Amino acid sequence: MLKVQKIIDLLFLPWARAAPICGLALATLLVTVFALLIYKYTSNQAGIKMAKEKIKAHFVEVWLYIDDPLLILKAQAGIFWNGAKYLGFAMVPLAVMFFPVIIFLINCEYRFHYRPFKPGETFLFKVRFNPAFQEWKNSLVLNSDDGIEIDAPPLNIEARDSRGKEFRETDFRLKISPDGSYVRALQIRLISGKAVNYTYIFVSPGPLARLNTVESLHTWPQLWHPGYVGADPNYIEKIEISYPRANLKVFGWETWWVWPFIILMFIFAFALKPFLKVEF
Repeated sequence: MLKVQKIIDLLFLPWARAAPICGLALATLLVTVFALLIYKYTSNQAGIKMAKEKIKAHFVEVWLYIDDPLLILKAQAGIFWNGAKYLGFAMVPLAVMFFPVIIFLINCEYRFHYRPFKPGETFLFKVRFNPAFQEWKNSLVLNSDDGIEIDAPPLNIEARDSRGKEFRETDFRLKISPDGSYVRALQIRLISGKAVNYTYIFVSPGPLARLNTVESLHTWPQLWHPGYVGADPNYIEKIEISYPRANLKVFGWETWWVWPFIILMFIFAFALKPFLKVEF
């Protein structure tokens, strides 16, 4: 999983210092080209074209024989039948591209839906422990580069989550110092002195970065929250960093990045369709 993540990080690297909308546009272009090529080479292009032509022909039948109920019913049946065939032809490429596209979109979420901290801002830094670790209370020490301060005493929480599973957690309220710079290193240590995690806190200004709000040792959370965790699983299960959410600015319009992504994807898809010679 980490190797795949490094490849995606390299794809985003060339436009890391560009405006967010430029980075999103290039990311959308890449994923659109990838999806079109997958669609072209894994689908029945001839069958898709034939189904579309028959659907058009049946619509013409409805218009031509508007006074003949029986022919209209036959034409409508043909529309539904060929529509079902069209969807069937599309299922294979959609299944093939689903996982890689989802991974790419998750990376977009953590680059465009969150922003780095600003100097002077406070935030929560949560550390969830392995249930088998009994001496968890007041067991952690945070060592950081200059620029990150502990703003309040740590809070130990022992409760149950929404699924009824018991968890143990220590929450720190941290503050970026007014002179904090782009990225600050933060190391978690046990009272015994053993380092169990080394992470980074991103502070603006700086290039576009993947802001991992959750760092977990488990496979499924790592899929939805891509990032590196160097923690010892005997002590720490998950780390959460409460990065602020941010809307994408597009010509004065502030919105969730997904809406510009969808609009750009349709524009690129129809613009590239004749060049890639793909039928959809």
